[in-house]
Amino acid sequence: MGLKPPAIIQIETPLDTVDLRDGHDLYAVLHSALKSRAADQPSNTNTLDSYWPAAHFGLDRMASFREARAEEQASILAGCSRDVLAESYFIEKSGMYFAAKMTLLAESAQERMLYSLFAADEAVHFSWIANYAANESVAEYLDHAFIRLLDEILQSADKPALTCIVQVVLEGWGIHHYRALMRDCLDGDLRATFEKIIKDEARHHASGVILLNEQPPTANQQTAIIEALRRLLLLVQVGPQAVVAQIERVKGHLSRAQRERAFAELDCERATAKKLEMLKSLIRSTAFAEAILDALEGSNAFRPYSAIECAAVRG
Repeated sequence: MGLKPPAIIQIETPLDTVDLRDGHDLYAVLHSALKSRAADQPSNTNTLDSYWPAAHFGLDRMASFREARAEEQASILAGCSRDVLAESYFIEKSGMYFAAKMTLLAESAQERMLYSLFAADEAVHFSWIANYAANESVAEYLDHAFIRLLDEILQSADKPALTCIVQVVLEGWGIHHYRALMRDCLDGDLRATFEKIIKDEARHHASGVILLNEQPPTANQQTAIIEALRRLLLLVQVGPQAVVAQIERVKGHLSRAQRERAFAELDCERATAKKLEMLKSLIRSTAFAEAILDALEGSNAFRPYSAIECAAVRG
């Protein structure tokens, strides 16, 4: 008998699914299930407009922010907070789809058990984050480049690519990202939420490294992984576009020179270099990293954009 071909599952991931109407009977069952898995769930009062200070986003270094009126500063900060929470909302929502697909692709009972448990983790994480980011308030973020790329990967990628990109790279990156959010968060309940999510993400990431190293991807699969990572890294290379976009949303259109100054004040090149180095270290943790890193290095995927280059990027 020949080797069994790898399973391929292509799924639709409707990230824009609407919530059930208020008062639906299913909520009682859902809340009971969530409570049984997270008895110490943080309570949320959701009273802040911004859950992070200006320094977290580097806004304190920007003249355009410092010189803005108090109400403009508050609006910019609130927008930056919404960006962070919306991204977390869709990441955790995508995590449920990822775990469901990987459960079906699992090649052993233990692996299937693991991803089934991960799916429950992600459902709890999503419930927590959704307390701070309601469905209707984040709908516009569906068009963001990172969310679109993640959705595309979840729908079409095979098991090795999903394990590498989602578990090893993105969940590994998520640990560091959530630590920074937890460190600077102004709300005690939200800090506690990120702390609990980090513990689960560490398990998800560690198991991804183990599983990927046991079954390295084929040459064709490596090519697909390299292309997906190149697209992901480009979104990092272009610097803190979301922060500058919030300045423009409140203060109006910035000229090229003003955008260059904004990115320079944010020290975009140095800050982005640190993020890219972290992503490189996560890729390096896999047994087949050399070929992938060589290909990415060859296309300058780890080179941070200068302030001038960041300023030229729009959309």
